[in-house]
Amino acid sequence: MSSLQAKFEALLDDVNQEDGVIITTIEKITDSLFFLIKWGGIPLVTYLLWTVSRW
Repeated sequence: MSSLQAKFEALLDDVNQEDGVIITTIEKITDSLFFLIKWGGIPLVTYLLWTVSRW
């Protein structure tokens, strides 16, 4: 049980740091998802505008 508590405290200390491992990992994931949404969404919106303009 103390091992689990020590891991939880280490996790809590890492989250509280400004440049912690967890924060940087979540930041990388968020940046990657934003990149995919941005570059996947622009062609989709362009296609939808082109399709609507043909009506």
